[in-house]
Amino acid sequence: MRIRVLKGFWTSGFGLTVLGVVFAIFLTTLSLFAYFYIKYSRMIDARLSGHVLQNTTQIFSAPEHISVGQAISPAELITYLQRAGYRLDADPNELGQYTAQRNSVDIRPSKLSYFAGGNALDVQFTGNTIRSIRPLGGGTASDSAEIEPELITNLFDSAREKRRPVRYDDLPPILVHAILSAEDKRFFEHGGFDFVRIVGAAWADLRHTSSHFQGASTITMQVARTFFFSNERTWRRKVAEAMVSLELEQRFSKQQIFELYANEVYLGNRGSFGIRGFSQASVAYFGKDLRELTLGECAYLAGIIRAPNYYSAADRHPERGGQARDRVLGQMLENKYINDVDMQDAKRALLKLSAHRSPAARRLTLSIW
Repeated sequence: MRIRVLKGFWTSGFGLTVLGVVFAIFLTTLSLFAYFYIKYSRMIDARLSGHVLQNTTQIFSAPEHISVGQAISPAELITYLQRAGYRLDADPNELGQYTAQRNSVDIRPSKLSYFAGGNALDVQFTGNTIRSIRPLGGGTASDSAEIEPELITNLFDSAREKRRPVRYDDLPPILVHAILSAEDKRFFEHGGFDFVRIVGAAWADLRHTSSHFQGASTITMQVARTFFFSNERTWRRKVAEAMVSLELEQRFSKQQIFELYANEVYLGNRGSFGIRGFSQASVAYFGKDLRELTLGECAYLAGIIRAPNYYSAADRHPERGGQARDRVLGQMLENKYINDVDMQDAKRALLKLSAHRSPAARRLTLSIW
């Protein structure tokens, strides 16, 4: 049996040369991809392994005091412990753990806490009053005890930036919806790239029709840029950012990526300090805990991401605060997170910002429509 090889372009000398060049380009590209994949993988390990925000100066309030006979319910004590950073499940990266039964709450500080793992307590209740306070594991009962102080801020001295770490589970859903609407509405659907968004942003730029000023970078790409790269606009940085985004999506859950973003995103300056993350921004701009934010306040914080230094000056330029809030409210309505009544009520509500013009300046309350 004879096998006949038909002569044609790909069997000619020139055709074989073309195939060789294409194969060489393929191998070179594959080798470069593997090299940078391993490089960026090690970079991610070095930057994001362990406690990401551990190199900070922590500033606490004074320790909270509890005492026998104090009028406080188990639920109220648990709420305070949650606000201070304690969790129901044991986690070495958290400040501590609490366990609750009907008439008792056990408090177990971790090594990261104010008490460095000590001062574990068993607090017994009669109704809504503390009946007794004992050390966990046995010991003499006390009339009073100190429990975890609230973390005021994490201060990065070299960059003069403030943070208050927050977990994804502690982010109010309405704030998550506001951020998604403003920055990346398909975040939980794409794999790091949103091709629909990229094409849409490019088309809007060409036609100058976009009223939302929405860029093409996804939340994952913004995390990659924030943790690993500068804001330099070059094609090399964009390619590197894209590769790191792909690796982040493979190695972390969507909730973990969103948590990194929520803690690290830059949200302007207050006084001489930069504000990083929504938990710190909630205190800096509104003087309240993240979980107490209203719909309008959530929309404002999500709205200032695009131009933080411009919109963070809303205490001196009230119209800017309204612009940021109303833009995001409109996007939330488009994405069906809120209805028209919610949007109109939020627009009519006063947006009260705590003005902070300098470290020594007096805090004021301003009303912005």
